[in-house]
Amino acid sequence: MGDNYLTVLAAIVLLAALILNVNRTILLSSDSYYEAEAIVTAAAVGQQLMDEVSSKEFDENTINNFIREISGFTAADSLSPESGESYPFFDDVDDFNGFSRVDSTSRLGNFSSSVVVNYVDPLNPDVTQNSRTKMKKITISVTSSYLVGALQLHYYSSY
Repeated sequence: MGDNYLTVLAAIVLLAALILNVNRTILLSSDSYYEAEAIVTAAAVGQQLMDEVSSKEFDENTINNFIREISGFTAADSLSPESGESYPFFDDVDDFNGFSRVDSTSRLGNFSSSVVVNYVDPLNPDVTQNSRTKMKKITISVTSSYLVGALQLHYYSSY
């Protein structure tokens, strides 16, 4: 009889270990599912904002004018909305520099987006310039409590 109790006890221990592993796998799978859904949602939120930014003029000074010299563009240290401009009435891409907003989704909560606009070297667009060039890089970062880090989208606007 003692052997039967040991066998039953061993079976119960193995069953408990199996149940714990199955539960752990299900929880990890749920976390992966929510993270994957958050990535897709963050990409959609970021792309919607990027579509809005990229639909604007290259520079305030190019809205109704053709600029021949880069000295006619907005100074690199002045990339921001002009006096009196506010969202949603921005008219050029650098008005969005420093802009942020929160989009709420019904399933995953809030997604925060922030925008950075810089002049970049047209021959090496990953290099930020502190002076005017014919190319601006727009970076949108989207964060959520379901994401490990920020999802970044990049767009280059050139003149």
